[in-house]
Amino acid sequence: MRILQIGTEFGVGGIARHVIDLTHWLRAAGHEVYFAGGPGALLDEHRDAQFLTVPLARVSASGGSLPARLASLMRCARILRRHIRALRPDVIHCHESAPALVTGIAARGTGIPVAVTYHGSEPGRIRAFGRICRFAADIVITPAQRCAEELHAIGGIPRARLRVIGLGVRPAPAVDAGEVAALRAELLGKEGRLLVLLLSRASYQKGLDILIEVVGEILKTRRDMRFVVAGIGPLFDEVRAQARAAGVAEYVNFIGETHRPYAYLHAADIYLLTSRWEALPISIVEAFRAGRPVIASDAGGVGELVDDSVGAVTPVGDVAACAQALLRLADDPALRARMSAAALERAREDRFSPDVIHARFERLYAEMTGAAPDPSAAPAPAGGS
Repeated sequence: MRILQIGTEFGVGGIARHVIDLTHWLRAAGHEVYFAGGPGALLDEHRDAQFLTVPLARVSASGGSLPARLASLMRCARILRRHIRALRPDVIHCHESAPALVTGIAARGTGIPVAVTYHGSEPGRIRAFGRICRFAADIVITPAQRCAEELHAIGGIPRARLRVIGLGVRPAPAVDAGEVAALRAELLGKEGRLLVLLLSRASYQKGLDILIEVVGEILKTRRDMRFVVAGIGPLFDEVRAQARAAGVAEYVNFIGETHRPYAYLHAADIYLLTSRWEALPISIVEAFRAGRPVIASDAGGVGELVDDSVGAVTPVGDVAACAQALLRLADDPALRARMSAAALERAREDRFSPDVIHARFERLYAEMTGAAPDPSAAPAPAGGS
């Protein structure tokens, strides 16, 4: 098959990594796969000869005023339509709403089937996402059952057009024990005893302002916990300023972007996620692969990953509950050890295997193009009545 994968921007982040990993797997399986979207830190035309630049970020919420975004929408649709006519892909797979909207215009009348993956959004935007998908997509994919239910109930997407397919996460690389020990000592400093890690972009979605409040709550009880935030984003300077204003800056280390997340995961004792919304966070699976217990907010499909055997799920934005869950693990080394072992065991489940998950995407594409008429070979539609 000839497949076109379209993302808003291929910068650092879970969505871009998912698209890139899926594409590499499909190419290894013999398919011809192209990227389209905005160039970024992970991918551009210099890194991949089959990358097609379409400045889709200008259509997204970060693209400026509504008139400017509408002008960009039509300009990107014209660019993408030229690429579609030249490539004549068998299937188009969009990731997020801006690529879906542009594709809905660019691919209109071509007869090419279109899939859109929902990677999570602000609850107030689910209805709008549903409208875009009803206009642009033949199939809507999401990695979590809870997200599928929300897309149906709030977004108005018929169940027959929904598919739940997880995210395949590449195996953990080997880490150097000496490097990890040195990194842990550096991050803890002289008085730190427990290290909590967040692999999070500095954005409103990731709730780093909530983290700052959680740290303030923790400090009422103990001062030997250190928090490390690895990631960059639009609010990076703002959240650091918030930490200083709250008097917790010496306990929270915003290290910026890192290309060695597993070194930090192995150096940490606990993984923390404070997001306001998610779909199925790759970082949680990466924490499992490193054998780290996870405390996470109950956003999207988080509850489908985390339970009390591997950590805890707390209500979104509930500072007291998050702090209490962290303190419970901090105070009980034996509990942390049991959860670490359970996290490693969970990481081995097929639902996180790239070979298993990416093969499901392959079968879905074949179904959409008519190459797989047997419905038993395709992913089952989202359940429920």
